[in-house]
Amino acid sequence: MSKKINKIIQAIFPALLMVSGALLTGAILIIISGNDPIAAYAALLEGAFSNSYRISETFVKAIPLMLMALGVSIAFKNQIWNIGAGGQFTIGTILSVIVCLYFKLPPIPTIILSFIFAFIGGALWGGLAGWLKARFNANEVITTLMLDYIATYLLAYLVYGPMMDPNGFGYPQSAVIEKVLRLPKLIVGGRLHTGIFVAIAILFLMLLFWRSTLGFKIELAGQGNDVSRYAGIDNKKIIVITMLLSGGLSGIAGWNEIHGIHLRLMTDLAGSYGSIAIVIALLGNLNPLGIAISAYFFSVLIVGGNTMQNLTGIPYSLVDIIQGLIVVFVITRTAFRTESIQTFFRKRRYQHNG
Repeated sequence: MSKKINKIIQAIFPALLMVSGALLTGAILIIISGNDPIAAYAALLEGAFSNSYRISETFVKAIPLMLMALGVSIAFKNQIWNIGAGGQFTIGTILSVIVCLYFKLPPIPTIILSFIFAFIGGALWGGLAGWLKARFNANEVITTLMLDYIATYLLAYLVYGPMMDPNGFGYPQSAVIEKVLRLPKLIVGGRLHTGIFVAIAILFLMLLFWRSTLGFKIELAGQGNDVSRYAGIDNKKIIVITMLLSGGLSGIAGWNEIHGIHLRLMTDLAGSYGSIAIVIALLGNLNPLGIAISAYFFSVLIVGGNTMQNLTGIPYSLVDIIQGLIVVFVITRTAFRTESIQTFFRKRRYQHNG
């Protein structure tokens, strides 16, 4: 067995084990509740894949999740625990809508400028937490969480106040951006839009990024201060850059949602995307391709969950339980990343060579 195959198996095996464990535990809970787990999971898959609309919806949900998880993975590679992706997403949506509503430019320049502002907004929101960590050694878990709350309340203030749609009958939402600024749809009657190509392009760029000098420095900085200092890396500078990039990708996810789906600001646009993105990044082993696959898996759970509830009567909360179980398994992942599996493959290699 080649080293490359060993490496692929070692990367994939823990994720498959965690997902299988979560689904198996979910099946046990379904049985305990007096329902048929096979019928439940069949209904879930039907909800995600039974027609072109539902299939397209899985991609619609996967786009922001993947972009945010890619952003989170940059921070995690540097051992910086950015749990505020939802806030960075929210700031991206706010600036996107501001550009679209108040900058009187032609459509194409508006879309491009909106993209830039969304990236900058998310980057600055993440970069602020990075600067606080680099300058004052502030705990990034606390700062990103607090900034997440601030972004949520800022959005609420705007849609209840200065940006409330005057024709919206008092609903907490902004005016709709011009239809010409909507990203073109790919499927008639569906919501899948050309923003998926932006997401794929960013996925490709992330694959290249981890082969770049900056990507190498970020990974090296994550191995500890002594290692990075020995390599001549300015840790404080790298911390800030890491969080700028991490937040920027979540900002782009916000841009994608505004121009592709919502076309306006509303309360709690980020929903639970931020927390799910963290799990996706860890389940994908912080690898861009692994993250893309994990994001799609979670989107299948989200889209298929409603159909499962309608057809079988099993509450949608089962999907939340499965997600929670995956979190538990992700937390215990260390057991699968160290001695046991590595020793197994070393023994196999020794036996093969012997």
